[in-house]
Amino acid sequence: WGTSASAPIFAAMVALLNEQRLQAHQPAMGFLNPFLYQHPGAFTDVTRGDNAIGLQGEALEYGFDCARGWDPVTGLGTPKFDELLAAAMAAAPNATRRVLS
Repeated sequence: WGTSASAPIFAAMVALLNEQRLQAHQPAMGFLNPFLYQHPGAFTDVTRGDNAIGLQGEALEYGFDCARGWDPVTGLGTPKFDELLAAAMAAAPNATRRVLS
């Protein structure tokens, strides 16, 4: 269930961020990773739990634990749209664009 549900939801959030930026005559976000890691407060950090659970709900011997900051279970955490939007709108017009040379 996890990424099958969360990936399209997060993609929709990014589309809404881009729409707001475009309406404010700013460019679309572009490559997101630097922006996301510069705004960890725009995510609820999940620090309890793990992914050591099988498809039938059984406990597995292996997996990862949630931890403070980025972790392989929840990444940066769950997005807070209002805070992402505020950060996206405050970003300099070209701050979210990666220039390749």
